[in-house]
Amino acid sequence: MQKTVFVSLVTVLAAAAACTTTSETTKPKTPAWSAFYATPFDAMTMCLAAPAGDGFVVDLQPSNLPGQARVLFVPKSAAMAESSYQITRRADGTTQVDWQRLGNVGGLDWLDVQARQRADRCGGVAG
Repeated sequence: MQKTVFVSLVTVLAAAAACTTTSETTKPKTPAWSAFYATPFDAMTMCLAAPAGDGFVVDLQPSNLPGQARVLFVPKSAAMAESSYQITRRADGTTQVDWQRLGNVGGLDWLDVQARQRADRCGGVAG
């Protein structure tokens, strides 16, 4: 009897957990990396929003909040890899860049590296 109750309880708890699991699309994205640059916000934003060649879709999406912008940087070969720069003007005059992409798309380390190199060039960081 006790085994039956325990198995039933485990089954009910597992089913309840499955129903409350948050999907990947509703989870907030955490940055894959963040960096601070001495480059002014407007210059950094325009540089990151510049065309990146035939292999990428680049799109500036200004924010309603002053001092913030989002620039999509998505490889055409992996359009499902939602990825973007989140750019923020800081009070000290520096610019913060957060790189975000869909967390569970595997094999995109190369994209993180490309994005960081692009940001470093825009920020005047020798690499």
